[in-house]
Amino acid sequence: MMDLNQALDEPVTKYMSKNVLYLPEASTVVEAARSMQKNGIAAAIVTKNGKPVGIVTERDILYKVVAGGMDPRKAKVSEIMSSPIQTIEDDSKAGEALAKMTRLEIRRLAVMHEGKIVGLVVQKGIVAGSLKEQVPLPELLSPNEFRCPYCDQVLENAEALSKHIDRLHIGSGLLQGDSRKW
Repeated sequence: MMDLNQALDEPVTKYMSKNVLYLPEASTVVEAARSMQKNGIAAAIVTKNGKPVGIVTERDILYKVVAGGMDPRKAKVSEIMSSPIQTIEDDSKAGEALAKMTRLEIRRLAVMHEGKIVGLVVQKGIVAGSLKEQVPLPELLSPNEFRCPYCDQVLENAEALSKHIDRLHIGSGLLQGDSRKW
């Protein structure tokens, strides 16, 4: 596995997935979840008249629909999507993508080439070194414990763990090269 500084200097396209799912804005959340499951992906681009207008993720479904008490058979993806879609050009470096995601407090960017989406890059894909290497989701490992896989700290819930990982292990310290912060 390459060292982190080398990885951050690689082209963002090395870490992007070309498997992009597009859903019309009128799609229900159930339809979106089924399509995402069938395609083995965690996000979809929402379109209006064939043009990308937003992005919907598994977290959107979990936090906005399930936790929010919405009916997933009636709720439309347009109601829960994030818009506008945050993007990065395909000739950018992985470190630039990671910095932008950290600054915007998001986990995904659409990768653009000549004004068109050519893929999606995910924060954990860059940090793990490639899309083939998975970063475990610690909140799924043990139902009674939320332990950070990087520093072994136990946190009170999945949200606290996610924020801890984002701030301490993926945050600005990583991009400044201060390994004590991650």
